[in-house]
Amino acid sequence: MPERNSPEWETSGEPPIPEAERWHTAPLAEGETGLEEPLPAAPAALLRLRIAHTGRTVEVRSHQVCEIGRSDPHLGLVPDLDLSQEGPEAIWVSRRHARIFYHDGHFYIEDLGSTNGTYLNNKRLVSGLPYALQDGDELRFGRIIAHVHIE
Repeated sequence: MPERNSPEWETSGEPPIPEAERWHTAPLAEGETGLEEPLPAAPAALLRLRIAHTGRTVEVRSHQVCEIGRSDPHLGLVPDLDLSQEGPEAIWVSRRHARIFYHDGHFYIEDLGSTNGTYLNNKRLVSGLPYALQDGDELRFGRIIAHVHIE
């Protein structure tokens, strides 16, 4: 056993666990493999985002991540949903504004640090935090409004 002041002694005041015991697991029952059964595949989901001003609709499928913003040819930025052609209000959209993604059976929206904010049902999102989307939600990117339809 190591001395109390040796580097092997843990800060909890307990002696270190010998290497042979550190990775010990309970024996498997007969027929067990130790591997979990794979989870069933989640049904494919579809989100339709309808831009209010123009009526343009964009589809986001459960296997996609959709980055929303404004293109900038000089920087080589081309978001998946380019709002730069949505009229004069597009100037309020950041180049990398937000993203929509699917996780654990739900679509989410996340603001990417946009200057003029992303809003979900008139509430400004905290940048970097994902928010679950529901059918009928209203999103706003700067001053551009879009409606969420989930199937």
